[in-house]
Amino acid sequence: MTYQEMKVSISGNSFTQFGKRILISQIQFSTLEAIFEVDESVQRKLDHKRRAEIREFIIESVSEGDFYFSPFIFSSRGAIKEVPEGGELPPGSKIYILDGQHRTYALISAISHLRARKETEEEIGHFSEAKKLQSQIDKLKTYPVTIQIYLNLETKEERQLFNDINTKRKEPHVGLVMKYDQRDEYAELTRIIAGKLESKMEIETTLSRITVSSSALTSLTIMRRCLIALFEGKMTVNTSKAKLEELSKDEILTVAHAFFEAWLEIFPKKMTDRKTFTSGYSGIQIALAQTTQQLHKHHEIPYEEAIDHLLRLKTSCTWKHGDELFSHIYDPVKKRVKNHSTTNAIQKTALQFKRKIEGGWIHDTK
Repeated sequence: MTYQEMKVSISGNSFTQFGKRILISQIQFSTLEAIFEVDESVQRKLDHKRRAEIREFIIESVSEGDFYFSPFIFSSRGAIKEVPEGGELPPGSKIYILDGQHRTYALISAISHLRARKETEEEIGHFSEAKKLQSQIDKLKTYPVTIQIYLNLETKEERQLFNDINTKRKEPHVGLVMKYDQRDEYAELTRIIAGKLESKMEIETTLSRITVSSSALTSLTIMRRCLIALFEGKMTVNTSKAKLEELSKDEILTVAHAFFEAWLEIFPKKMTDRKTFTSGYSGIQIALAQTTQQLHKHHEIPYEEAIDHLLRLKTSCTWKHGDELFSHIYDPVKKRVKNHSTTNAIQKTALQFKRKIEGGWIHDTK
């Protein structure tokens, strides 16, 4: 029996706020996923970049422990009937998102990504890792979401509430956070390194996103993600506490500076020409950091030596969109890479780089 065929009971407490009835509850995400809807006449269009950022935060957090979200806000448009224990949603009825669209879709996307990773681990025989991923999937499906449901709003009132939420509660721009946040260790390291490199490469210091036509090679936001991948092997965007083994700050800065300078050696001369080359794309840059970390870890070599091995890509990669190293993210119709910055794509790109480097490495030692 599906949620379309059955009544959904939502336990909680109802009260009146500014003359409007509201139901407060907490339900498992799997239930919420089945009963929510998005009305595009009320909601803004989904920001895929924002969804991806939240998804990475969720995946990273669920692997290490718990994470917390503020309440999601919905409108039931009169569908929910109040009962002493909460409310009842009739078969086939939906509740409509007013605040929480990106978090909801990020949770759905996170479950999808974890399922794909689980299947990959099963196919290569890593059943213990697949079991861990399944436990993370189960945790997200049963994640308790706190929801606030307006029971009888009109559409114009929904639009007004949506506008109030999104104009009065603004998150700080991530580019500005990167420039000024003193609490984030990775942001601080990134600012120092960018200052040392500013005469050698153009770095976007304010915007979090770089357009195809931008003359900047990278941004503070992308560099920060590279540092996390370089020193921790992770692709999260929300880690602030650096986990840097036993390295001193000077050693960290030396390694990081060498990593970014290596780009100038291995990338083509027109490295910021994103229509021709992939070198200016965030997913490719983060994958290089991931590759370096994997070489350092798997071969038990110093970071500096791992970075030296990246130079093998100078002759074995054209950096063009159609290069065989990017076949997993290449769209032959549009003739360019796409979805290069997802967790799976970055991991696969890093694996391609690593295999190419190790192939030449083995050849040199024969």
